[in-house]
Amino acid sequence: MLSPHELATLLLLSDGPDSLDSSDSRQIDPTDLKALVEKQLVQLEVLHGCRQEPRITSHGYSMLKAMGR
Repeated sequence: MLSPHELATLLLLSDGPDSLDSSDSRQIDPTDLKALVEKQLVQLEVLHGCRQEPRITSHGYSMLKAMGR
């Protein structure tokens, strides 16, 4: 079961990386991201050897599809 914060984070991630702007309030809470990784709904992909980018897994997409998103 996802908390409301985890669900909101998953929905934000489903909108793609362009929807996450560090200049506004749509930043990801590290605690929620960690929970999504532990539940295998999100994985952290290393880009250019230094930065980690969250990506929704197939299990995460299945969850979103089940919610009608």
